[in-house]
Amino acid sequence: GSSVSIIDQETIENSNNFFLGETLNNNLPGMNYFRSGGHGTISGIQLRGLPKRYSTVYIDGVKMSDPSSSDNSFYFSNVMNSSIKNVEILRGSQSSMYGSGAIGGTINIYTKDGEDQNLNKFVVSGGSNDMKNLDVSYGDSYNNHSYYLGLNIFNTDGISAMNDEVSTNDDDGYKNKSIISKYKYIFNDNFYFKGNIRLSDSFLNYDEVTSGRTDKNNSTDDKELTYSLRLISDFGKHKNTLLYNYTDIERATKTYTNSEKDYYGYRDSINFIGEYNFNLDKKFLYGFDHEFDKARFQKDWPTDYLTSDEAIYSQYADFQFRPSEKVYSTIGLRRDDHTTAG
Repeated sequence: GSSVSIIDQETIENSNNFFLGETLNNNLPGMNYFRSGGHGTISGIQLRGLPKRYSTVYIDGVKMSDPSSSDNSFYFSNVMNSSIKNVEILRGSQSSMYGSGAIGGTINIYTKDGEDQNLNKFVVSGGSNDMKNLDVSYGDSYNNHSYYLGLNIFNTDGISAMNDEVSTNDDDGYKNKSIISKYKYIFNDNFYFKGNIRLSDSFLNYDEVTSGRTDKNNSTDDKELTYSLRLISDFGKHKNTLLYNYTDIERATKTYTNSEKDYYGYRDSINFIGEYNFNLDKKFLYGFDHEFDKARFQKDWPTDYLTSDEAIYSQYADFQFRPSEKVYSTIGLRRDDHTTAG
């Protein structure tokens, strides 16, 4: 039931878009991309017609859904094209490997690393509404080491979506600063280590389009920090990966009255992935996921903070085979033990 698409580096770099969601929207069938307004406003991707929470997103193997959001989904609002090497889109249920959130599909985003070509660049661009974009990257590989560092700064004054209060209209500006850093060390022919850090800091002014209200205070200040450490053994047909992933998402919002609410989402996960390739037509995958989620958010009344946490302990196995030239099949089994749901 799966359909796999790859958006390669050449397609991404030749795109006229600054945001990854727009590039995917222009190059993929069977996908619905939506954005509620200008740059930085709420945007998401739906696969197979299902709500976005059923399309799990990973960046360099790190699960990106926000534990503090109402549906634990991920928004594409702040993902820029800069530093993206390729994107793998798996349409159709991927739940045996990626869990119950992957009924619609899975989107794997991979950033550049020091072993890629044409890493060193310095690009400045601009446009209407005082839009400015700076894209800088540097990377190299030597002996057993490789590294990559990418910096992107995007600013725009935007436009106003609220036009019934002329005296209080303001442009809905958006700012985005992101840094990606990666490092790889090869111990020998069979073992190597990879680590990466991604930081995104964005600020958006938006309009609460209600007559009689000033719109100058509505804003959201988002910070996303993720890092991943992985140890990989590769013996050709047999490959094992041990990972530790961390996600920290913080959102500070302000209403038209300038009152502030903060939301915090955290995730730690320890994963093991095993892969054995019998041949080009048969592959066996197995592993476990231990995921720990925590959210902290301010209640409406009383306005104290509430903390909620949960853990999911999962084991899975997936056998992929091709019984004939034009038929591809998978048989998968997954068990989840959820500390809240059972």
